[in-house]
Amino acid sequence: MRYLWLFVAGLLCVSVAASARAIPIDPSTFKTNSTFSVDNSVSSLTTAIATIEARRGAPGYSWVRINFYSFPVAAEDLAGIEKGNVESMDKKWMKKASNPKDYNSSNAVIQLTVDKEFKVTQVDMAVPGHTCTIAPFETDVKNFLRDYQFDGKNLRLKSNRSYVCDMKFMGIPNQKFSWDIDLSIPVFEKMTAK
Repeated sequence: MRYLWLFVAGLLCVSVAASARAIPIDPSTFKTNSTFSVDNSVSSLTTAIATIEARRGAPGYSWVRINFYSFPVAAEDLAGIEKGNVESMDKKWMKKASNPKDYNSSNAVIQLTVDKEFKVTQVDMAVPGHTCTIAPFETDVKNFLRDYQFDGKNLRLKSNRSYVCDMKFMGIPNQKFSWDIDLSIPVFEKMTAK
């Protein structure tokens, strides 16, 4: 009899866990009001999707990539997003290529390098045509993280700063990268093909 109760309790736990994963995500979950700029070029973006994956070549570290877009998530994008795949969103962004002004101001990426305890060790920023490690050192990371909470599943990030990126090695003038981020979103593990 005792084993029957343990079996029933085990089944109940499995079914509760399965149903917790089956809760549909509302596309409005990804709404944000974030701005990014490089020198005088400014982008105001309204959608943020975060994924996590192991950092290649650095055991024990992961990349949390926050992809920002100027357009909302649609219901048909959700299945991929839940697997850490933003390909459908990137395809929508690529369709804007016929209008360079729209294309160049409709996407940004913030990449956080985190350790096993989700402590941020580096931050990179990319907007079309520009990339920079905006927090290469511990003091820069502290300045970037105005409000940061991450448990491996949910991310809270608030940051409003700027960083002058040294571009001398490319033979071009330094560029000022600025951002204003305020978001609370789920983070999805990027599924790798086997």
